[in-house]
Amino acid sequence: MVLLFAALVLPLLAQRNGVSISPSLNGSLDAINGRNLIGHVQKLASDEFEGRSPGTRGEDLTVKYLVKQFKAVGAAPGNPNGSYIQNVPLVGYRTTPKIELTVDGKPLPFSFLDDFVCDYPRMTSGLSIRAADIVFAGYGITAPQFGWDDYKKTDVRGKLVLVLSGEPSRPLGEDTTKLDPGFFKGELQTYYATREFKYEQARRRGAAGVLIIYDPETSATYAQFQTFAKLEGQNLKPRHGSYEMAIASLVTTDAVKRIFNAAGKNFDDAERSAMLPAFRPEKLGVKADISLSSKLRYFNSRNVVAKVVGSDPRLRNEYVIYTAHWDHLGKDTSLKGDQIYNGANDNAIGTAQLIEAARAFAAMKQKPKRSVLFIATTAEEKGYLGARYYVRYPLYPISKTVANINLDAGNLFGLTRDLASTGYGNSTMDEVLASAARSQGRVFTTGSLDETGGLYFGSDQMEFAKAGIPAVFPWSGVDYVGKPKDYGDKVWAEYGEKRYHQVSDEVMPDWDTKGAVEDTRWFVIAGYLAAQSVERPRLKEGSEFIWISGRPKEN
Repeated sequence: MVLLFAALVLPLLAQRNGVSISPSLNGSLDAINGRNLIGHVQKLASDEFEGRSPGTRGEDLTVKYLVKQFKAVGAAPGNPNGSYIQNVPLVGYRTTPKIELTVDGKPLPFSFLDDFVCDYPRMTSGLSIRAADIVFAGYGITAPQFGWDDYKKTDVRGKLVLVLSGEPSRPLGEDTTKLDPGFFKGELQTYYATREFKYEQARRRGAAGVLIIYDPETSATYAQFQTFAKLEGQNLKPRHGSYEMAIASLVTTDAVKRIFNAAGKNFDDAERSAMLPAFRPEKLGVKADISLSSKLRYFNSRNVVAKVVGSDPRLRNEYVIYTAHWDHLGKDTSLKGDQIYNGANDNAIGTAQLIEAARAFAAMKQKPKRSVLFIATTAEEKGYLGARYYVRYPLYPISKTVANINLDAGNLFGLTRDLASTGYGNSTMDEVLASAARSQGRVFTTGSLDETGGLYFGSDQMEFAKAGIPAVFPWSGVDYVGKPKDYGDKVWAEYGEKRYHQVSDEVMPDWDTKGAVEDTRWFVIAGYLAAQSVERPRLKEGSEFIWISGRPKEN
């Protein structure tokens, strides 16, 4: 069945199903093959590379390999200084946080790891804040787009802000079984629900810290951060003069209920009131002593950047950017047995696809009108830090960046008939991906790959989207050729349960690269279409990134 489908695909690729594709692009796609892809993955995910943690020997080996490969495929240095490197100043930290709570002078049990975990501390070796008031601020969201403001000018300077995870919702008219899609996008998640947005809202208001409430029984997020707490955390080196909160953390629902009960209040009532537009922040009458002890190390990590220059004298100064993070979780020497997080699927394969996409563009006899950048980013696993740094300090003007295509966790389970993305509906890059899929004789799903669209906020494209750049996170679908109907859902669920962010994410003997090859070609076609079109991709009406970035949807 697979061979039959492959035989059918090749003629369709030549016809391109009504999508205008140049012979130069058509020929360059043949340069992409499974042998090269798996070769990159085997190298990058080998024990020799020690899990590719930034600021380690694993980074040195990875960066050296990537530079060598970009040179080998014919992509030029991407930094205007003539190198393939953009230095990214990072701070590594191992922090022991302590938050001591009192109500009317009486201590309230509250322990690190069991009750709260630290996401980001202030970048200092130690600090102490005494008697900070705890304020419940609903969802911690201010979103003029939806007429919503949880803070309502409440002064939270020097206070510890407690906020719900997620975002408000309301029923669709009289139908209580459906959510209003015009209010925080209904069933879909928006950027307003993310930790990063809530942290920034509290930071801008001068809060001492923020605690975001998670229920470990219904969300795996808290357990993941318990794992991260045992590893070195990393952040961008603070900008001079910028304000940092003492602590940005996650807290369990059970701990929050104890806090409310001790204060003589009911958390369930507070949670319900937070769903109402009239909600106002509430001081709980609980004091917090916050102290941190951190071991810090300052170092330069590296984004690896390559470029293929466009052919149009004017449009070559605009850029389509491909990204894929090269980093993973490194080593955990406290583990017995295997201690290396090899990160084969996350994200050696995405990095391999980035290299091979560069090979395809470099091989084109007639380059697209716009230039194309290929950025292997650092520290995605630590909070999209390499991508964030690039957007803050771009090598080429952000205003000249027309699109971002981010490659993370590629399909190594076989060929699919369908293709998808998460975050569908944010920009006209949806239509570009659909055209590219149609040119392959494949179907692009209209709608987000995941039910809520929340996966969109889990990788580097987020940083570009926040800057108002149409950014997509494309994926394979789940309709696998020659496999049972439920194969796709099962194989990805198994990966998530048994290998994702675990030492078992290694090169597997039964991998099938046919899907990864065709998907890489899909990525290349989509990038080519965006780079070739006179009209720039744009944000769509209703995208929160129009509001967050301050850039008009016409770009």
